[in-house]
Amino acid sequence: MTARAVLRSADGRLRAPWRLLIFGLVAVVLATIALALVDLLVPSRERADVLSPAEVVGLDVTLTYWGTVLALLGAHACMLRFVEHRGWDFVWLNARAAHPRLLAGGFAIGALAIGVPSALLIAVGWLDVTDAPGPWHTGAVATAMMLLPAALLEELMIRGYPLAVLRETLGWRGAILLTSVVFGVLHVFNPNVAAPAIILVTVAGVFLGALVYKLRSLWAATAAHFAWNLTLAVFLHTALSGQEMPVGDYRVVDGGPDWATGGAWGPEGGAGAIAGMLVAAALLLRRRRQDAGEAG
Repeated sequence: MTARAVLRSADGRLRAPWRLLIFGLVAVVLATIALALVDLLVPSRERADVLSPAEVVGLDVTLTYWGTVLALLGAHACMLRFVEHRGWDFVWLNARAAHPRLLAGGFAIGALAIGVPSALLIAVGWLDVTDAPGPWHTGAVATAMMLLPAALLEELMIRGYPLAVLRETLGWRGAILLTSVVFGVLHVFNPNVAAPAIILVTVAGVFLGALVYKLRSLWAATAAHFAWNLTLAVFLHTALSGQEMPVGDYRVVDGGPDWATGGAWGPEGGAGAIAGMLVAAALLLRRRRQDAGEAG
């Protein structure tokens, strides 16, 4: 095998592993620059002078997320311009993919897929609502501002350019499965992690990948991801991927079997979350088939 055959496929395009490697390197370089600029524009010392320690931590995390998001968008732009020679539709980030109808649909799917099962678990007493110190809005705004870039970051890193490249090599099913496994592995260092939780996160990756496949919109998948996390952390005041969020007034805590409630990981780690994702995916698939039938 020649060096050219190792680097390029028969059509002359760089092979997928090299494209993904370049993307990763560009993203790391841009992230380093972006985070340095963030620290230059909003120095840590000035943050500490005007904010409480908890607020400083929250702001640091949020700024880190946004800096990394900008770096990933820059890496996407570089790959599309200099390697792929394609438009933003290749990674489902074009203008059509940002249509308000798609964003609203993605948000509704994400919120209902976890919100409805959680409400049912509360109704049967397997999730308990307990009092918590402070008003309802304590930490809510800061948490929401952190969750939005966190969702966009993970979608760009997993289901943006990497999914698009792998789709060409492995097909949709293989690409979604592989990126979902990576998505699950990325959560192994979260608090209160266990094997069932990682499996559930992997299933969530398949769910979000299916949204990209059906809607052809990474923005819609991001809206679903954000709505899922927002429902858990801000509306239900429960653990999110094993982490407790700084919210007040009440908390939703585990009160039933872990296989259903997710235990310390939170409701997204239980059977209710799987049921919600399966129902949402089935309804989406049915809607797409109806649309195709009407178009035909």
